[in-house]
Amino acid sequence: MYELPETLGRDIENLGTLTDKFIKGEIGTAEFKVGRVPMGIYEQRKDGVYMVRIRTTGGIITPGQLIEIINIAKRHGSDLLHITTRQEIQIQNISIESTGAILRELKKIGLSSKGGGGNTVRNILVATTSGITDIESFDPTPHAEAITTKLIAETDSFTLPRKLKIAFSNNEDDTDFAAINDIGFIAKIKNGQRGFKLYVGGSVASKPTVGWVFADFIPEEDIFAVAGAVKKLFSEHGNRKNKHKARIRHIFYRLGAEEVKRLFDEYFKEEKKTAPKFVPDRYIEKINPSCNGNISSEPVDKDFLTWKNRYATAQKQYGLYSVVVPFIHGNINIGDERFLTQFQIFLRFLEFIGDDTVRFSVQQNIILRNIPESFLFQTYSHIHSINPEIKYPLLTNNIVSCTGADTCRLGICLSKGLAAAIRRKLINEGAGLDNIPEVRLQISGCPNSCGQQVWADLGFSGKALRNSRLYPAYQVYAGASRGKSPALAETLGSLNAHDVPEFTQKVLEDFSEKKEKYGNFKNYLESEGRSFIKGYLDAHKEIPDFSEDKNYYYDWGSENLFSVAERGVGECSAGIFDMIDIDKATIEKLEKQLAEAEDDGSKGRILRSIVFHASRMLLVTRGAEPNSEEETFELFRKLFIDEGLVDNGFINIIEQAKAGNTDSLITSREKVIELSNDIDELYKNMDDSLQFKNVVKENNNPVEKKTIEPASAFKYLRGVACPMNFVQTKIMLSGMKPDQLLEILLDDGQPIANVPGSVRNEGHEVLSQEMHDGYWKVLIKKK
Repeated sequence: MYELPETLGRDIENLGTLTDKFIKGEIGTAEFKVGRVPMGIYEQRKDGVYMVRIRTTGGIITPGQLIEIINIAKRHGSDLLHITTRQEIQIQNISIESTGAILRELKKIGLSSKGGGGNTVRNILVATTSGITDIESFDPTPHAEAITTKLIAETDSFTLPRKLKIAFSNNEDDTDFAAINDIGFIAKIKNGQRGFKLYVGGSVASKPTVGWVFADFIPEEDIFAVAGAVKKLFSEHGNRKNKHKARIRHIFYRLGAEEVKRLFDEYFKEEKKTAPKFVPDRYIEKINPSCNGNISSEPVDKDFLTWKNRYATAQKQYGLYSVVVPFIHGNINIGDERFLTQFQIFLRFLEFIGDDTVRFSVQQNIILRNIPESFLFQTYSHIHSINPEIKYPLLTNNIVSCTGADTCRLGICLSKGLAAAIRRKLINEGAGLDNIPEVRLQISGCPNSCGQQVWADLGFSGKALRNSRLYPAYQVYAGASRGKSPALAETLGSLNAHDVPEFTQKVLEDFSEKKEKYGNFKNYLESEGRSFIKGYLDAHKEIPDFSEDKNYYYDWGSENLFSVAERGVGECSAGIFDMIDIDKATIEKLEKQLAEAEDDGSKGRILRSIVFHASRMLLVTRGAEPNSEEETFELFRKLFIDEGLVDNGFINIIEQAKAGNTDSLITSREKVIELSNDIDELYKNMDDSLQFKNVVKENNNPVEKKTIEPASAFKYLRGVACPMNFVQTKIMLSGMKPDQLLEILLDDGQPIANVPGSVRNEGHEVLSQEMHDGYWKVLIKKK
């Protein structure tokens, strides 16, 4: 189990303060979002309804902890827990007022939501067979836990350009998710030494790719240096301006693999000088189930034996089994009291067997481990009491779906509705499913890859198509390869949502009949499957007109005609700089309103709003947090006009807007629009680190921007919270010459704990830290 960071208590209290300010209306939605998302708190599709995403490295959780999570959720009004495709668990459907108490209660049981979202190191994946299969090189679980402990305690893990995903595989013949994460570790033994094959830059999101192999073998002792090197590479070369190009793979696309590898080697060499070594004996724990198998088995029957063949697998440890416990869509419905009672009894039973019995899987199920064979019948009885659906083949209960448009603000299609429809079709008509339990069916409700559809044997991503009107459809993918030569699934075409269940059933039936000939789905696809699939897609390219059959124009699970009108702004990229986009979009909306306004009163108010949002739009890049409209105008003048980034000819309209003189703004309408355009142009000309070009304007004449000349500079940062205090420090240093000194004043607590470390991680030297009357004086040397 990972260790909680020492700063967690302060992080929770700071979030509580921010939440109180949001509830009171003292801060806006954007600022609140910046603070809550890195702590794993997301707003769901319904406004005002939230969830907490709990970090469980490799899906590891004890039965006792899961019982306590249920108790916490129930106390705070939740009716639903959700297992994610990153082996985490979410407490859903809660109020924002409950989040602080939930985080404090999780801390008491050794769990945290820190890093559950935003531009952070996300939950680390580990193959669920690790430690229990005889085909693994070794169990990488302790390595994943150790890296989690280290990274979530480091401040710069929370100021990344975007999210950083890490995965561990336990053998080279099944790279699986390690091949498609930002950092992938594949367990390997070379000359008797344990280590890892290293992939970097993989992803299944937009412009997906398998990662690049950076090392065929790295000793296990160097895993901390690897993680630190990739993190620094990402932080210093990731695209902070464009969130759509902010993942590690885009560094490869921009610089080329050879240059990225060269940069990594430099960072890795430096990290090895200071990073601690991974010491196996410090982390590895022996598996000691409390039950020794001496208890007699219950009588068995045909249904039990069928279940055992489908859902139970013998471990490498003699007499022990792993078992799949399916949860449709990953949902644990704790609002159902009958289910809840049986589920809690089941967890107490598992608690009796031992702590190392429960893990969450990327298929959104629970995988039991270390179950003595003599307890299998009791295990089956418990599972049957909470989910009678185990009477069906494993494949029908292993369909992966993102949450889709039910709750996600990015959702286009109801992916859970489609998953349910496919499942019904396979249960009713699927032939030979027990012959192909390994097949992965994965669905996303939009082109994003939360459902990991490009890493499936058969995958689907939601889209909208149109004939005379809009209808739901899916992009079809097939044939991902997860072995020694990993490859993404092929894109084979589009299909209307109505026909996807039948299509899936026919493809799987055809593969099942031919599996003995081809061995796996990839071989089937390359031989006969591709033509079979394309033939079906071509035959169903056209759909009936709305007047002939309305069913094609309804999504699965919806009683309303298909629409994308409620598609909203997602939460996943909630970094500091999302606030820029809010003001930018508002300005565009206001300019449209201005063109339609008829009376002078409306025009004046709109013009003042344009000046306000233009003034505020880029303040965050200077580390400024205005607390009022008046302060916004003052900071804009000081940081942009006085610094020469914006022409001083705009001072007059800034002062008019500050004074609320809307009549004067009407006569300066062209100047207001010019300011808006200049701010937009300034935004477009920022580099990837959000620094502006090295020119300033004086009366519209470009001149060279002067760097700080004095031998030292000063910044008062008392009262400035993390991470904004570090942002402001970084901005000050960016304008200084090498070897110049910067003195900053910081509060005690989180600021002094975080900022100096982040400064060092940027490559600068912290010369001294001195306590003065309850605050800290820090001297930094620019490198």
